[in-house]
Amino acid sequence: MSEVAVLYCVNHPTTETLLRCNKCGRPICMKCAQLTDVGYRCKDCIRNQQKSYFNAQSWDNPVALLVSFLVTLIATPIVSFLFSFAGFFGWLIAFVAGPGAGGILTQIIRWAVGKRRGRYLVFFAIGGIVLGMLAGAFFGSILGISRGGVLFLLFNLPMLIFAFLAASTAYRFLR
Repeated sequence: MSEVAVLYCVNHPTTETLLRCNKCGRPICMKCAQLTDVGYRCKDCIRNQQKSYFNAQSWDNPVALLVSFLVTLIATPIVSFLFSFAGFFGWLIAFVAGPGAGGILTQIIRWAVGKRRGRYLVFFAIGGIVLGMLAGAFFGSILGISRGGVLFLLFNLPMLIFAFLAASTAYRFLR
């Protein structure tokens, strides 16, 4: 009978294992193994693969923040004005138009950053959406576009549903 050599995890030297990363061949334990579509891989190999996936430049994060802020700043008073006349149908409009608005915003952001992807790009875009909504509510109430002022806009349930669905759609497509 032949004996099997005992392997130890590269990250946990006291843990015996029979598993190897299918990319680099290093022994890994189940704590270190990540199941992928092609088998188990170590975290280093996955991290190296993700580096080639994220190709954003250093200025892409501020660009995403600025673009999402400006688009939301302009759109918030307009959407608020439309919701003030929609009544009960505001709910329906929010559920239908919110994801569409998030998809359009995502395409504008991706165009502005040259279709590059970044690990933190989505967080800057969501931050811009939140800041743009707050600023749009403030300026919309100053200009008299939205009835009821800033508090009406910020606590108007159809508007909040619309904003949540738009932001969650943008998050889904930008991550």
